[in-house]
Amino acid sequence: MHRKTQSRTRLLAAAESVFYDQGIATTNIDTVARAAEVTKPTVYAHFPSKSALAAAALTARHARRRAELDTRLAAAGPGEERVLAVFACLGAWYERGGHRGCAFVNAAAQSPADDEILGAAREEKQWLHDTLTELCAEARLTRPDLVASQLLLLIDGVAGRVAVQGHPAAAGAIEAATRAAKALITAAGGRS
Repeated sequence: MHRKTQSRTRLLAAAESVFYDQGIATTNIDTVARAAEVTKPTVYAHFPSKSALAAAALTARHARRRAELDTRLAAAGPGEERVLAVFACLGAWYERGGHRGCAFVNAAAQSPADDEILGAAREEKQWLHDTLTELCAEARLTRPDLVASQLLLLIDGVAGRVAVQGHPAAAGAIEAATRAAKALITAAGGRS
């Protein structure tokens, strides 16, 4: 791998970790550079600003989450099982990490006036809404867009609970959200 590509890869990984653990607003570029074991000029050779670095780190996280969900959806059965696979994927993610909730919600809350960061967060949430809408339509639920919006509220609610109550609350929040999702699916004409 080319040295410049290695530096960029390390920077993205470090930024993703440090910004998630410490917050975007409270973390400076020096901290990310140290974590990536690069110099500050190297950071700016790859990213013109902290906002650009944070947005790129969010985009990299989104790509991994998307690939993980695509794999899980490919293994799920048809209909409502595919809708509920989103919650199973969420549960697996919180089992592995997720100690501060959703990186995208956190980023939006920490940087409400930063168009680059907010744009990356909005893009991920729009993708998730669109994916849920498509899954609800495949499951032949009535008003798939509305049900998708309600399911996304449940997902973001899990993130909020974890952010406020800590990672130990994740399993219970996911279980409650999954039960609520099943009720929404049933109410929208699905079987669960």
